[in-house]
Amino acid sequence: MSEAPIPDVEQFRHKLLAVAYRMLGTVADAEDAVQDAYLRYHQHAADINSPEGWLVRTTTRLCIDRLRTARREEYVGQWLPEPVPETWGGAGSDRAELTESLSTAFLVLLETLSPAERATYLLREVLGYEFDEIGEVLEKTPVNVRQIAARAKKRLETRERRFAAPAGVADDLAARFFAACRSGDAGAIEAMLAADVTLISDGGGKAFAAKEPVVGTRKVANLLAVVFRKLRPVSKLTLTTVNGGLGAVFVTNGAPFEVITLATEGASVSRLYVTLNPDKLRLWSDAPAGAGTKRPLPWSNNANGTPPELREAEPGAAEGDVRD
Repeated sequence: MSEAPIPDVEQFRHKLLAVAYRMLGTVADAEDAVQDAYLRYHQHAADINSPEGWLVRTTTRLCIDRLRTARREEYVGQWLPEPVPETWGGAGSDRAELTESLSTAFLVLLETLSPAERATYLLREVLGYEFDEIGEVLEKTPVNVRQIAARAKKRLETRERRFAAPAGVADDLAARFFAACRSGDAGAIEAMLAADVTLISDGGGKAFAAKEPVVGTRKVANLLAVVFRKLRPVSKLTLTTVNGGLGAVFVTNGAPFEVITLATEGASVSRLYVTLNPDKLRLWSDAPAGAGTKRPLPWSNNANGTPPELREAEPGAAEGDVRD
C-alpha cells in the first residue's frame, strides 16, 4: 500500500509571513516565527489533516508568545514597523485585504492592542476567520473571542477611520507632497500638512533620530525642507511602493539609509513615518544596510548641537537658503 503524498506546504509561506509580519512588525521576527512553525509542522506532519490551518494557528501562537516577551520599552527612541517593498513575500500585494492592512499607519495602530486583541483582529477582520476558528488559536471560547474582537475593533475604529482615503487619492496626494518636499519650499510643504501633523522617526539608537514626535505644521515643514535640500546632492531619492502606498527611499553609496511613508486625512498629510534604523532597511538594497555608509549631514546635529528640525527654512526660500 503506497503512502499518502506529502502536501506542498511551502505554498502557504507567503500567507504565514503576512500574518507574522502584521503581528510582529519586523521582517526578521516574522521569518523566524514562520520558520519555527514549519519546523514544528514537519515534526508532526503525519498527524495533521489540515496543514494550512495548523500552520496559521501555530504561527499566530508563536507571534503572540513573542509579543508577550517583547520589550518595546527598552527600544532606543521611537519604534516603527519595518518598511517593506511590495516584492517581499509577506507584503501580500496580490490580495486586497492584505494590502489594506499593510500601511505603516495601520501597523502603528495595531501596537495599541494586546497580543490576543491583535491576533483576533487580524484573523477576523483581515483574513475572515470565524470566531470558533480563532478560539482554537487563542484557546478560548467563541464567546470570549467575540468579546475580544469587539474590544479591539472599538479601540481601532475611530483612529483607523481617520486615515481612510478613497482608492488612488492617497497615492496622488503622496506624489504631490513628495514633489513639494523635493522643491525644498517649506511653505509648499506646510500647505499640504494637517494642523496636528506628527512626524515619527525611528533610529533605534543606531542612527540620529528625534526621540520624541515632531508635532505641528511649521516644525515638520521646516525639518523636511532642510532634510530634502541637503540630501539631494549626496543621495538618490526613489519614489516607490512602501507598505502598500507611495513612499520615499533615500540611498547613498549604494546603501539605503532612510525610508519615509505617510498617512493622509482628507486632502492633507497627517502622519509621517521616517525609518532610519539600518537594521530595518535591509530589504531596500543588495548592500547590507549601513555597511560602510556615512550618514549624510541632514541627520547630524547642527553646529550648535541642536537637532536639525530647529533650523528653519524660510517659506519659499531658494535652495540652500536656511535660517539659523
